Parts: sequence; structure tokens; C-alpha cells
Amino acid sequence: MKQDIPPKDRAEWTELVSGQHKMEKFVLQLQVDKVNKGVKSGDMTVEEAVDYLYEYFAKYPKGFTNDLRAVFKTW
Repeated sequence: MKQDIPPKDRAEWTELVSGQHKMEKFVLQLQVDKVNKGVKSGDMTVEEAVDYLYEYFAKYPKGFTNDLRAVFKTW
């Protein structure tokens, strides 16, 4: 459920796609690295990268609770 994750307009999403946060879960770090490389190469815009990560988190919010709290603190 989308209320289980922080709103997409939070600045931390942009920080995530730019590689400013390291994730505890390896599978999540792979997704962050993927969008970061996409943005750097010009294959994705920052907005597309945020959308991608947001939807990924929305699918599996309970599996990434610790990572979400580490980055966003509260929401």
C-alpha cells in the first residue's frame, strides 16, 4: 500500500536515485544502483528513476521497512 512508504515528493527520493544512501538489503541496493546508472547515462530522468524506485518500494513495503526508516526517518 502506498501509505506504507513516504510520499514521492520527498527530497530523499532524489537523494536515493543519485546514490547518496546505501541500502541494507542487497536486492534494494541493486535497484538503487540501476537507476543511478540510468540517470548518469542519460537513459532515465531523475523523475523516471524516482517513479521506478517508488513503485518498487510500493510492491514490497514491508520487506524494506528498515531501509525506508534509515533514509526517511518518519513520514
